Order: sequence, then structure tokens, then C-alpha cells
Amino acid sequence: MAENEIHIPLLEADPGFELGYGLNYVEVDIGNQHVTLYENCRKVMESACVTGIPNKARATHPGVFKIDYKQRNRILRGSQNLYASFVNYWMPFDGGIGLHDATWRGTFGGEIYKYSGSHGCVNLPLSFAKNLYAHVYPGETVYVHY
Repeated sequence: MAENEIHIPLLEADPGFELGYGLNYVEVDIGNQHVTLYENCRKVMESACVTGIPNKARATHPGVFKIDYKQRNRILRGSQNLYASFVNYWMPFDGGIGLHDATWRGTFGGEIYKYSGSHGCVNLPLSFAKNLYAHVYPGETVYVHY
């Protein structure tokens, strides 16, 4: 290679990867109730999830967000103290809405969100939330869509 040449490595992206959100991002697919983490254009991990009940008050908002911060061992409280839930891994991205474990749920995915969904958060199995927490950082993109 000549002195003034630049070498740019070729990255082979996974088929589901979308370039418009950076090389690393968390994808939340509301319609399929699925969360995927991409790092360097490659799918690193994925899991079923439960998002918010699809109504005006409790829906998970589609859009492009950034993880605000990460916190361990947090109690999440609903407006007017409607609920108080302990979570081990909290990663907020849309105000009071975030990714977190939901140890009170026995199953994830499917149609659960339509009748027993969250208040907007993305509920995850504990083991996946723990692993995701270790991989993401404040400022990382969260792409939420149907």
C-alpha cells in the first residue's frame, strides 16, 4: 500500500441491519415484540420482549432515541404511584420509558403486549437485560418501530 493510500476495512452487515442508525444500535420491533443489539453491523444478541399496551396512555413510542444513562437496582414508579416495580437493569431512552428486566413476567413476545403490556417500557428477560446492560452505553441509539 502506498504511503498516501487509506485502507478502509469492509464490514459485512447482517441482513436486518439498517445503516441509518450507526454501526451500533438497539432495535425494538414493536410489531414482532423483539429486541436486537447490533455492534459493528452484526447482530450480537436478540430476545423476545413485551412493550407497552398499544393505546394513547401506555404505548411504546416509535422513533429514534438515545440511551440517557444506565442504572442498577432501581424502583420504577408509575405516575400517581400506580405501581412500583424493582428492576435490576434500567436503561432509559424516552423520558421515563426504557429497557429493563421484568422478573414478574413468565413469558415474553407474541401478543402479550396487546392485553398485558407495560406502561411504555420494553420489558426483557432478566438474563438478556443483564447481557444488554453490559454491552450498551449512554448515548447509544435505540431505534423503535412497528
